[in-house]
Amino acid sequence: MSSTISVGELRQNPTRMLREVKAGATYTITDHGEPIAEVVALRPHRWIPSGEVDALLRELGADDAWARDVAAARAAETPVDPWEPSA
Repeated sequence: MSSTISVGELRQNPTRMLREVKAGATYTITDHGEPIAEVVALRPHRWIPSGEVDALLRELGADDAWARDVAAARAAETPVDPWEPSA
């Protein structure tokens, strides 16, 4: 869950917010009520072997609705060769 903190509140006590972020909290920083940034804890990247990804995708199965959406989007596009000189 994301908490909200204004720039002014952040200036007054950044240490508390950063401790909470380190513990897993997420903050949205606002300036005059407008969201301007999110602060989240850094997580190390984890390498996943391609075989594990393949096995997971096979286990999850096909998403036919997504495949139809992709096909429709591709059909609506007019391919353009960026290397072809314009007339």
